[in-house]
Amino acid sequence: MKIKLFLAISIISTLNLSAKLLNIETIESDFTQIVTNDQNAKVSYKGKLYASKKNNKALWEYISPVKKEIYYKGDGKIVIIEPELEQAVFAKLHKVPNILRLLQSAKKDGKDKLLTKFNGITYHIKTNDGKISSINYTDEMKNRVNIIFSNEKINEKINKSIFAYSIPNSYDIIEQ
Repeated sequence: MKIKLFLAISIISTLNLSAKLLNIETIESDFTQIVTNDQNAKVSYKGKLYASKKNNKALWEYISPVKKEIYYKGDGKIVIIEPELEQAVFAKLHKVPNILRLLQSAKKDGKDKLLTKFNGITYHIKTNDGKISSINYTDEMKNRVNIIFSNEKINEKINKSIFAYSIPNSYDIIEQ
């Protein structure tokens, strides 16, 4: 559970970092996230991302291989809803950086590439025509993470209701 939570935190932080440099106010995108461990075993996730800078909120909606929704509430908290486990996890993000400070430290690393570091992790961000193509990094557990974005809609209106979550009464609630 902690590995999954760390991956979510890293992804959310990185997306917010990239958004400022690319003048992204909102993003709606499909994504494929490939996690490769130190024995080269791979797990591939697919889903949809919605993020709004103005609302300081994001939703990572995982579709396969398991359904999961990760809501970033912008106040240093996330909600992870896992239908297969019939649970909702409420967590505080203790390692979330001051986004503005991170944005100031991010640097171009060649054409269509950005590079930044946070908590000892180096993030490689590839862009194309003002859009995020991919984010690559190695996490604290030595997993190599590659997130590939497709079908991006940049700076289009996202209905605020997309960031509202609903938890069935039968789900277990876990506070972290």
